[in-house]
Amino acid sequence: MADVTDTTNPTIFLRLKSAEAQPRQFAWNEFHARYAPIIAGFARRLGGKPQDVDDVVQDVLMGFFAKAPTFVYDPSQGRFRGYLKVCAVRALQRRLGKAVRAQGQALDDVDPGAVAVEQVWEDVWQQEKLRRALAELKAQMAGSRTFDAFEQYVVFGKPAQEVADALGLHVNSVYRAKEQLTTALQEKLRAEGDDE
Repeated sequence: MADVTDTTNPTIFLRLKSAEAQPRQFAWNEFHARYAPIIAGFARRLGGKPQDVDDVVQDVLMGFFAKAPTFVYDPSQGRFRGYLKVCAVRALQRRLGKAVRAQGQALDDVDPGAVAVEQVWEDVWQQEKLRRALAELKAQMAGSRTFDAFEQYVVFGKPAQEVADALGLHVNSVYRAKEQLTTALQEKLRAEGDDE
C-alpha cells in the first residue's frame, strides 16, 4: 500500500482522472485506504449499524467516484476533509435520517457544520491519523523488540514488568522504548501536518 500522509496530495485527484487504468486504480486504492476508515468511523460514532456503515462508505466513495472526472481540488475553497465530512453527513441523512443522532438531535435536523458533528468528525479524523502513523512506525520497525515493548506497554496497557519479562528485557528498556517511540510518533504526526 502507498505511504499516505495526512496532507491531501493534489496529484491523487489528477491520478483519479488518469486515462491509464493502472495509475487510476492505484489512486482509487489509495483514496479508499485513506478515507473509507474515516467515513466508517464517523458513521459508527453517530450510531450507524454495521450494514448501514458499509452502505454509507459506499455511497460517499461512489458519489465521489462519479464526481471525480470533473472534481477540481482547490485548497483556497477549504479543506478536502470538510468537503468529505459534508458528503458523509448527507449520506447518513439519506440512509438513516432520524435514526442517526448527534448529541441527542436527529442528524436530519443538524447542520453538517454544527459543533457536535464537527467534533465527532475531528475525533475520528485524528484517531485515524494516529492509527496510520502507528502502522507506519510498526512497519518501519518490523520485528523490533523495542516496538514490541512499546506496543505491549503503551498501546495494549500491559504492566511494564510483565512486558519486560515476556520480551526478555530489563524494565528500564520498556520505559526507554516508550519514550523513544512516543517521540518518533509525535515527530511523524508533526511531519504529516494537518492541512487536509
